[in-house]
Formats: sequence, structure tokens, C-alpha cells
Amino acid sequence: ETAEARRRQFVSDASHELKTPLASIKLLSDSILQNEMDPETQREFIGDIGREADRLGRLTQKLLTLTKLDSSVEEEREILDAAPVVRKVVRMLLPLARLRGIGIDTTFEPDCSVMTVEDDLYQIVFNLTENAIKYNRQDGWVGVSVRRAGDQVELRVEDNGAGIPPESMEHIFERFYRTDASRNSSKGGSGIGLSIVKKIMEDHGGQVWATSKEGTGTTMYLALRKYQEVPVHE
Repeated sequence: ETAEARRRQFVSDASHELKTPLASIKLLSDSILQNEMDPETQREFIGDIGREADRLGRLTQKLLTLTKLDSSVEEEREILDAAPVVRKVVRMLLPLARLRGIGIDTTFEPDCSVMTVEDDLYQIVFNLTENAIKYNRQDGWVGVSVRRAGDQVELRVEDNGAGIPPESMEHIFERFYRTDASRNSSKGGSGIGLSIVKKIMEDHGGQVWATSKEGTGTTMYLALRKYQEVPVHE
């Protein structure tokens, strides 16, 4: 009964999230068809439709990821250095950061190998870094680092944005939960990204947590067990 209730809630929440961009696309397309518009306004509306379609695509991909994670189908893990994967994420998100005038500082320590699935590691770092950029202030700052911490590798993504209200901190990793700031913004947050991060980290035996102060910024932490090669004695 509990599993069925969760399934029903998931379907309900997912349907609600999908309705928003679909409704926007329908409204915009009807406006173009039913009203006489000058070419510039028409291009603007078509651009809005494209952005809503992109948002729908991102949301669909996140829902598919959640479904895959819930199915408990494990992909084969490999030993890899975390730093190159994180570098790739930063390189991919640099245009978005530059668009908002946000600087990204990086710190990569050597010898930070972990046992993981590369696509999973890429996705969780991408989600956290994209959030740090999207919900930051104009001309803000983001720091991304990979460090050794005892027998673990710690990945840290920090920003100097608006921060998260204290009453929201305990809920940020829940599916479809969004703080009022992100819910009322035009940034298109779905409340799914952090729940994906948490599920992947749990499946890898890792940890994820956050610290935040309103008006100062937020820091997200990921910790995975450091892979240590055992020397072979002949």
C-alpha cells in the first residue's frame, strides 16, 4: 500500500510539472494563430515556445532518470579520477555563467580516484553547479573543488547567492520540493535535480549535504569513498 501510494503521488507530481510548460506552449501558439502580430513580436513568442520546449525536454529527462534510479538497475562502475569529470562540467556551464557575469573558480587536488559511473558523477556535479549559477546573483561567484578528505574524496560547489531559508533546508532533497524563491522565479526549477543527486549518492554509498545562510550563499558537499589501489606483492 505504501509503494502504491508513493507511485500515485509520483505520477500526480510528475503530471503537474509537465502541465506547466505544455500549458505555456499551448497559450503562446494560440496567441500567434489568433492575433495579428508584427514579425518582431511573433519571433519573440516563437522564442518563448522554444525555451518552454527545452524546459519540457529537461524535465522529461530528469523524470526518466528518476525512473531508472527507482528501478534499481545498477550500471557497471569504474575507477576514475573525479577531477577530469568535474572539469568537463565546468567547461560545459561556462557560457551560462558568462551570460550572467558569474565567475567560476576551481580547485582540483591530485589523487582523487573514486569507484563510480562516469555519467552519474557528471550528472550530479552538473545539477549542483547549474543550480549555483542559476540561483545566484548577477555578477556573482561560484567555487567548484575536488579535494581529498581522509579516506574520502569531497566535491564542493559553493556560491554567494541568496541562500536557502532555514525552514527549507531539511526539505531540499525531497522530490518536487522547491523553495518559494525558486518556485516563484522564471528559472524553471522542477524540484527534481537535488533528489536525483541524493539518490545517486545513496546508491554509491556516498553522502550529500548542504550549508546555507540567507543573503550569503550556499555550499553543497558530496563525499565518496576514495579508491585506494592495494599493492600487489610478488
